Amino acid sequence: MAAPLLDATTPEFLDLLQICPIVPGATVSKPLLNLPEGKVVIFAMDAGQEMSEHRAPFVATVHVLDGRLRFGVEAAEKIMGPNDWLLMPANAPHRLTALEPTRFVLTLFKRA
Repeated sequence: MAAPLLDATTPEFLDLLQICPIVPGATVSKPLLNLPEGKVVIFAMDAGQEMSEHRAPFVATVHVLDGRLRFGVEAAEKIMGPNDWLLMPANAPHRLTALEPTRFVLTLFKRA
């Protein structure tokens, strides 16, 4: 993954939709911040793009900015749209499919 856009040493204002455009037929991710305490990444997924089931060893949140995702965590599944927010426990199996072009922010809370 590329170097983070931010280093947390100065205030920064970002237009998240501008910095991570939808790429036809692709999933794009851009790290915004990577600190010992946590990591923030923005994702842009074109319609039909999927992430197969996987796990992260950290508590995580997902905040949908635009579009729609089918997001499954453990046995639960929900269609998420703009302004929806999800909290996932560490090591929860999860999977997602973009139902339309979608951008979301993933925040990982690393253990100290």
